[in-house]
Amino acid sequence: VSPAQPSSDAMFLRRACLDLTGAIPTVRQVRAFLADERVDKRSRLIDELLTRPEFADFWALKWADLLRVEEKTLDRKGVATFHAWIRDSIATNKPLDVFVRELIAARGSTYEHPPANFYRAMRDPITRAETVAQVFLGTRLQCAKCHNHPFDRWTQADYYGWANQFARVKYEVLENNRRDKNDSHEFDGEQLVLIADSGEVDHPGTGKPVKPRLLAEKAEGSGLKAEGKSSSDRLLVVADWLTAPKNRRFAEAQVNRIWFHLLG
Repeated sequence: VSPAQPSSDAMFLRRACLDLTGAIPTVRQVRAFLADERVDKRSRLIDELLTRPEFADFWALKWADLLRVEEKTLDRKGVATFHAWIRDSIATNKPLDVFVRELIAARGSTYEHPPANFYRAMRDPITRAETVAQVFLGTRLQCAKCHNHPFDRWTQADYYGWANQFARVKYEVLENNRRDKNDSHEFDGEQLVLIADSGEVDHPGTGKPVKPRLLAEKAEGSGLKAEGKSSSDRLLVVADWLTAPKNRRFAEAQVNRIWFHLLG
């Protein structure tokens, strides 16, 4: 494939501003950039855009969509609290592995510990397992819920073993002032995300609990076997494995997401 010719300065400026801040450049910005004769002006522009508050606003919105930041499940204060934490993480250039580890291992008050809102929107182990796999590993597991995956390596045992990693998340609803009394999915009030001492996910075929496992194989170079380490805190096991430097699928999934937003 023959590479395209370099874009003009005007086109580059417009694309960079849209991709990084979600807004077109002002007339003043355009005139200043076109008049700038420095050879490194494009690199300078990128550095400047990455420090703009609009960059944090725009990319926080993208992550808020992925992490289900919406008022029905989190309530208005929960949305504001969670969104502010996401935005601050981006504005302070928090590494993605640290950002995701804080989400996966989150617990506590959804008002006082913003990452705990990640689990507030996902009320059962199946939803948590599928979401974490898709958002952070780029892996869709849904086919393995009913049978061994026909187009991938994942078996039904893998599916329910992975779901069992998230089985012990529980909630203490301190207050719920929902407007629709018939809608059990609406929450309005503070909640605590807690870790129970017990709780398992059963295999639908055997009716027996499946040993917790990770979506890993030795061949992937993850440094961890598929079976999770023995620990009473299964979320920490997932958080450590998911963001480990050797877990290439985590890194690849995040890179692919950024490329998607930049290139379509």
